[in-house]
Amino acid sequence: MDDMAEVEIRVLREVIDAVEERLRAHEGGGGYVPAPRAQLYAAVIYAVLSSARGCGYYGAGSLVHAPLLDEILGGVEANPWDTAVYALVLDGALIY
Repeated sequence: MDDMAEVEIRVLREVIDAVEERLRAHEGGGGYVPAPRAQLYAAVIYAVLSSARGCGYYGAGSLVHAPLLDEILGGVEANPWDTAVYALVLDGALIY
């Protein structure tokens, strides 16, 4: 496996871990998640892919350039669009 593939797999793993952590916190606070987790992960991964493509990144290593990662993984202030996309995918659309 080449280095970029390993990096992208690690990024996807971090995204899945971040989503799972947020879902568990929501459930721990008495919230309910009506959608299957696989659907949630797929929706977030699709949003990350779209975020990378929206910035013109395609091919090996493109995921690491997705602006949406700033919102999901933290550490960097995300732009309002990415913040809204992530909120829509998790809070607004799939978690009640």
